Amino acid sequence: MNKVYLLPDKLPRIVALAVVIVINFVLQSTVFQYIEVLGVKPNTALVLICGYGVLRGDLEGAFFGFFAGLFQDVYYGTVIGFSAMLGMLTGFFCGKPLKDFYRENYFLPMLLVAASTFVYQFVYYISFFLFRGKVNFAFYLNTIIFPGVVYTTASSLPVYGVIYLVNKKLEAYEKKWGRL
Repeated sequence: MNKVYLLPDKLPRIVALAVVIVINFVLQSTVFQYIEVLGVKPNTALVLICGYGVLRGDLEGAFFGFFAGLFQDVYYGTVIGFSAMLGMLTGFFCGKPLKDFYRENYFLPMLLVAASTFVYQFVYYISFFLFRGKVNFAFYLNTIIFPGVVYTTASSLPVYGVIYLVNKKLEAYEKKWGRL
């Protein structure tokens, strides 16, 4: 007897990840505004993108990164598509080399978050400050990039734990219903 699904195979995953992106946006625009350190707030969307790329691979990480970045662009960005492109590339590269990764290990995602935050902030500096003639890179490095890397990496422990648990629940659901 053929199984008939009322919902497409990936719809529960898509809905759950959309909820994660929206909750992250709400927290970033409300609660995290009050926990800045040295004028820097953690980029938890970047942590979610790295974590999801590690857990699900390059293509799903790229799709998740694109939509998380696009959501940021719509509400925060001055250029639509810039954070979407960076999020897509981050999700792709964080998911690319990690086929046989022990998912419960938090050290590798923390390293990827640190590297991704540095690259993200560096590309942001080049795109939005250097081209406008603001060439004081040492100041930007010491006041924005390094504190941002440290703070975002420190916040990656609980955020990666959340995306890990969401992914674990979704995989159990998909396995139960034969969709994995």
